[in-house]
Amino acid sequence: MRDTHRSIVRVIANRPARAITCAVLAVALTAAPVLSPTIAFAVSEETQAELDSANQKVDDSMSAYNDAIAKLETLQAQIDENTAAIEQLEQEIPEKQQAASDAMREMYKYQQGSNPLVGVMVGSSSLSDFITSSTYMSQIQDSNSQTIEELNDMQAELEQKRTELEEQKKQLEEEKQKAADALAAAQQERQQAQAQAEAETAAELAAAAADTNPGEGTGVSGENPYSNATESGQEANVVVTPGVDWTMSREEFIAEWTGRIDAYLAGSPLAGYGATFAAAAWDYGVDPRWSPAISCIESSKGTYCANSHNAWGWTASGGGFRSFGSWEEGITAHVRYLKNMYGTTLTVAAAKRYCPPTWQDWYNKVGSEMNRM
Repeated sequence: MRDTHRSIVRVIANRPARAITCAVLAVALTAAPVLSPTIAFAVSEETQAELDSANQKVDDSMSAYNDAIAKLETLQAQIDENTAAIEQLEQEIPEKQQAASDAMREMYKYQQGSNPLVGVMVGSSSLSDFITSSTYMSQIQDSNSQTIEELNDMQAELEQKRTELEEQKKQLEEEKQKAADALAAAQQERQQAQAQAEAETAAELAAAAADTNPGEGTGVSGENPYSNATESGQEANVVVTPGVDWTMSREEFIAEWTGRIDAYLAGSPLAGYGATFAAAAWDYGVDPRWSPAISCIESSKGTYCANSHNAWGWTASGGGFRSFGSWEEGITAHVRYLKNMYGTTLTVAAAKRYCPPTWQDWYNKVGSEMNRM
């Protein structure tokens, strides 16, 4: 990554030969004018403030929505556990009721002097044995009756708990809906701010179209030897077509852009990392096409990197190039850095800072690659 604040890195005299890369396609694409409005980082401070505010609202409302879902899931687990306990009791009660009924029936027969009682008397070896048997059977009856009462009390308690849990669930469902409504409103606000940024960037591009002067700094000539944005004296004229819907849910957004980015990166070292690019883009409010497009121009989609897992020509503080332990780490870090230092998508101002000597060429080629996704 080239920046006016970066130190000059001397490049060895014998640079590796470059293969035919996506830069060739980018040059061809720049020849055809595109007449669509631009999705871009806001030019004015007011619009940028609106974008930042909208992004923060989306983050906050998304957090509230996820929190409501988590609470509902926890509550549902309690409801399921409570329901299972009730069902278990309902299975036990009939058996206990039958046992108590049998004991009561036997006791009634004894009390009426029926044959079973005579049988017990005849079968008893002594009066003491008879009393013991009768007392034992009475205890069985009492125990069964007590068990039934306990089961009934427990069932009543669980039913009360179920009522309370269902009421809590109703309240949480209302909270979830409020959070979902707030999220939708925040997403709509972000979409409107983005539309304002598009209009401002279109005006910015029109004003810069005749500017063929290089920006300040060293850029390609002094830093990334693998960059394909090397032509000077160009005019910035590629318009990035609309293509990002910020009113989607996070899941919908990631699902859509994972497929589109994966298709774009197919066959390269970055193939299969569309979900990582998409998730980072959503989390930081950055056009999901921007970082993958830069990787094409700076390293042919990760094929020729100046350092480990650095597909963006991103220089390190103090000289040299940054390195990362994995593509996931590098992708997330780059998207976050784009947001913090350059905005939410490609602009003339961003190009002038990222690749000062040949910013027009860089702008056109990155923009053309974005239009391919």
